[in-house]
Amino acid sequence: MKNKAKRIIRTAALSIAGLILVALIAAGLVLYGRIASMMSIRHIDGDLYRMNYRQNYHLDKALAAGISTEEELLSFVCDDMFFGYQVDGNFSKYGCAAFSSAAPGGGYMTGRNFDLYDSDALCLYTHPKDGYASISTVSTDMLSIGKEYDYAVTSLYGRAALLAAPYIGVDGMNEKGLTASLLDTDHHGETHMNNDKPDIIVTMAVRMLLDRAATVDEAIELLEQYDINTAHGWTQHIFITDANGDAAVVEFYKREMKVLRYPVCTNFTMSARSLKGNYSGQCGRFDILDNALKEKPENTAEDSMKLLESAKQESHNQDVSTVWSVVFHQNDFSADYAVSMDYDNVYHIDPKNF
Repeated sequence: MKNKAKRIIRTAALSIAGLILVALIAAGLVLYGRIASMMSIRHIDGDLYRMNYRQNYHLDKALAAGISTEEELLSFVCDDMFFGYQVDGNFSKYGCAAFSSAAPGGGYMTGRNFDLYDSDALCLYTHPKDGYASISTVSTDMLSIGKEYDYAVTSLYGRAALLAAPYIGVDGMNEKGLTASLLDTDHHGETHMNNDKPDIIVTMAVRMLLDRAATVDEAIELLEQYDINTAHGWTQHIFITDANGDAAVVEFYKREMKVLRYPVCTNFTMSARSLKGNYSGQCGRFDILDNALKEKPENTAEDSMKLLESAKQESHNQDVSTVWSVVFHQNDFSADYAVSMDYDNVYHIDPKNF
């Protein structure tokens, strides 16, 4: 009888242990990608960080969710990544500049300044199974972490908050050489096109293009399938370039999507009827880049960074300043970063750095 009782207890104990082991394995499988992504965050130097994103961020699910505001985007990310726990967002107005240039000897480069209040910059590497690998850039200010906030980028809260990073990138390049950069315009008020197509917000559009488009034409075809909504009380346009040298500014003006084939973009509405293709005098930074490229259409990576330096913004009375400048090498999937206008220290980054 005692032996039988012992066998029952042993069997029950083994069953319970097996259930616990299965539960731990299941939990590990669910959490592994999140934990690995969080622990991959490293400080490069100054205000620049890097992250290797190893979690499935469920792009198809996001695109089907009908997201039209930044609040809905954060809610989706928190429900999907944080089991419903909410993180703070701080989507602020930003002023930027971008251009496309041929490189000597062949190939193309895209330069981009991101101008905002003081912020750290996160260089994010994503490599989804069902899409293109990409290098993109995230302002940590948009998640209320990093400089000027209670939580550092490498704090536990900061690492967890950055699980939202794939959906708040403001520029990037994929392995095919397609780049997408988000810039504000001079048009007050958010854009909600209300065209009866599925809703997505502009930062999601950037992620979609990096994951799924190889050329500017493919990018435009993707954008045409959605009702694009902008955020933070402002209107944005998207500057898109590819490894073939094609460049376009895509705007959402008067509830229509406008495509302007032009190699320079800053912060004014280029499709405004009053301009009629004559953009001179609308923005000093635009004129600097446009005139320089007309005089010298081919530029090395160093030349391109100098062009970005010439179009930087320095803070005066709490106005925005250039947080980072990036030059995307579209023919070898790498990028050069200068942060906080420190152009004496440029960091070359490619997938091997992650």
